[in-house]
Amino acid sequence: MRILIVLLFYSLIVGCQGQTQNLTLADAPKNFRKNDNADYFTGTWKLTAKNYADGNEKKVFPLHECMKHYTLLFEKERQDLFLTKNFATGKNCTVKSSTSRNLITLNGSSFSYFEEDLKKNEQFKIISKNRFAILYTDIIYGKVTEIEDVYEKQ
Repeated sequence: MRILIVLLFYSLIVGCQGQTQNLTLADAPKNFRKNDNADYFTGTWKLTAKNYADGNEKKVFPLHECMKHYTLLFEKERQDLFLTKNFATGKNCTVKSSTSRNLITLNGSSFSYFEEDLKKNEQFKIISKNRFAILYTDIIYGKVTEIEDVYEKQ
């Protein structure tokens, strides 16, 4: 009898631990969302600058002509936010291409999505009502460098 009570108590404790819920931004009521940036991002954003840190100095990386045609399209559908990246390549930047329409999840100052089978997590900072930057590291002139791609709302 004692073994049965111990087993019952143990199964009760183990069973209760699995009942925590992971809520996403879309699950929370609108007035309780900490960072509801979905409305902010909705629309078309054009790449306008690429800044990087060289030691303590902030520098501007010159955009190639085709990079000036890069855009991000954020579309809101019900509680979901989707991202499509648009690119231009080729001679005179006439070859246009875009990614598939990806569902994104906003979480604080980052958003994540799947591109093909890879999960991407992009850090961002809001600069103003019509400008934001995506932050990442890359290699520029042979050094690992902090970069911010600045986008402006169209």
